[in-house]
Amino acid sequence: GMYNDADIDLMTVESHATVEVDEETGETIRSQMVYVDEHTCIGCTNCATVAQSTFFMEEEMGRARVFEQWGDNDETIQIAIETCPVDCIHYVPYEELKALEIRRRNQSINFKARLVSQAEYGGGQNHMTGGATGFTAAPQISGNLKSRCNNCPSNGCGNCPMYGVGKNPTFEKKEKERLARDVKRRMKDKIGRETKSADL
Repeated sequence: GMYNDADIDLMTVESHATVEVDEETGETIRSQMVYVDEHTCIGCTNCATVAQSTFFMEEEMGRARVFEQWGDNDETIQIAIETCPVDCIHYVPYEELKALEIRRRNQSINFKARLVSQAEYGGGQNHMTGGATGFTAAPQISGNLKSRCNNCPSNGCGNCPMYGVGKNPTFEKKEKERLARDVKRRMKDKIGRETKSADL
């Protein structure tokens, strides 16, 4: 469904700050996050239409942005990624996501560059347009360094760099263990409450 949390300020939200963490281990539940390379994004609105609980269109630059990691189910997010016309949505590890989102705070994108090839405006390099306006360089994203294989996540490789997505056996095992710990913790809490009320 469409994002509707009144507490979320879409202009300032950084998805790394709201990522779900395993209470027992302190680790993020999913190791791979979703990030939009806003320098490459053409503002087509496809991802924000397909996966409305994960992506939105940032107003100032007109680019797509993730406001909640895994706000939609895996399949919906995968469809949004696969149907992106410029392949600007990437899976990245949590620490990289955090660094990218912090760096993004000061980004300045040439909004006219959406209609111009990167070769023409020197994409990837700091450049000046109109003399006084400096634009920030496109970020280096591990997804851009070909860490994704062509068949992911259908192969289910145990050492997949995208684990946390799809039917990866390593992720499934960790998730099963986490859920079992959670059930055990809740059962222990319930027994503790019942024992306390029986003592009263």
